[in-house]
Amino acid sequence: MKHFISSFQNLQTPSKNYFCVLVSVCLICALLPLGWSSEETDNQLIENLALFSQILAYVKQTHLDTPDSKELMEGAINGMLRKLDPYSQFIPDYTEFQTQNQGKYGGLGMTIGIREDMLTVITPFKDRPAALAGVLHGDVISHIEGESTAVMTVTEAVEQLRGEPGTQVSITIVRENEGRPIEVTITREVIRIPSVETEVIGDKIGYIKINQFLQTTAYDVDKAFVDFTEQNIRGIILDLRLNPGGLLSSAVDIASDFLRPGQLVVYSKGIETREDFVAKGEKRDDFPLIVLVNGGSASASEIVAGAIKDHGRGLVMGDKTFGKASVQRVFPLRNSKAAVKLTVARYYTPNDVDIDKIGIIPDVESPSFSRSEQQMQLKLRNHEKLKTFVEENGDNVLNKLAVASRASRDNRQAMKLLRNYQRLTDALSEEQIVLSDIGIKYALAQITDTSRDELEHDPQIVAAIEQLKVLELFAKRN
Repeated sequence: MKHFISSFQNLQTPSKNYFCVLVSVCLICALLPLGWSSEETDNQLIENLALFSQILAYVKQTHLDTPDSKELMEGAINGMLRKLDPYSQFIPDYTEFQTQNQGKYGGLGMTIGIREDMLTVITPFKDRPAALAGVLHGDVISHIEGESTAVMTVTEAVEQLRGEPGTQVSITIVRENEGRPIEVTITREVIRIPSVETEVIGDKIGYIKINQFLQTTAYDVDKAFVDFTEQNIRGIILDLRLNPGGLLSSAVDIASDFLRPGQLVVYSKGIETREDFVAKGEKRDDFPLIVLVNGGSASASEIVAGAIKDHGRGLVMGDKTFGKASVQRVFPLRNSKAAVKLTVARYYTPNDVDIDKIGIIPDVESPSFSRSEQQMQLKLRNHEKLKTFVEENGDNVLNKLAVASRASRDNRQAMKLLRNYQRLTDALSEEQIVLSDIGIKYALAQITDTSRDELEHDPQIVAAIEQLKVLELFAKRN
């Protein structure tokens, strides 16, 4: 401590600033019990606090503006935490932080995170304001309402993006292979996202789409399994694409539906501790299983995909996942309404893959549409030519096209439909909208009122169904 006090005797500030000295004394008294070695405390820690106090003294005494001491300290704390990782944060009001939004809020319907030090869109939820405005997963948000996001935390960005339903917020997007930033103004809505969507598609294939891992997710999936059993399904597609995560307990529950009881789902590892999370409950039938993931799959969805991949329970298909799986813990601060949230551990798959750094690499790489094709798809959303084609040929036009493609040339009605479809593709090409046949049919599927159309014409689901056939044949041989 003598070394600490003597460090102020040579400060060349205009005058001794005892407020700054007091701040540093308080800081060192608070930090001493936290476990630093005596050598670190006597040298690096004290010297750095002395440097901080000297700068604080100059700011307080000579800066043109009159700085607020509380704002200065919170700014210093936020700067320190920002150096640690994107998810550690200072919480000025812990009570407000604990207030839940009850599953709805005025927002844009997307999740964001930090990738390579940039604020990045993880998941724009389907049919929500962000997705309808053309925001894609992987887009970098460079500005919100004209303010740079370069030094924003995820929490600060979320606070700016949320607001009263019906109000607008402007964001600037930087997108790969785009020559210039994209300015988008989006109207906030009350956001409600269903946790689970299920369907039986193809030749008795059970399809489960999990949008978020919530407390009710396991219950919804259990109900789907009851329905699947009654319909004698042959295999399952578990769709975790654009799933930003959610509750760890829910992820363990879902993984338990496919693993044997007692098998390791995931483990967390901190400075000195490790905690294992294992599959529980009763073993279900070993249906052939495909798990779909992409760059918008993060956190809890990566835990489930990683467990299924490492245990060889199913085939993981799609694109490399986002890579966000760390454990945060909130520490309320003494004599204050504030708290600090710190990353205390990371999640690892059963085969020791650090999800937070690596993500989950699929067994089979099966990309959906390229970035340029996704932008073409956006141009086709509610396109008048597609609407007219559906109106003229019926809401089951995609089924009619499938039948027509197998019909003989003597079938005049079938040949007429195929010619009309060819005219549609030619007309779109004239508008510089060039897509593959499956791309155009997928765009049509998003317009028809037949709910199964979009699933059965999704290129990754089509590929997954083909892989399920291979797995089924393999299982029969063994």
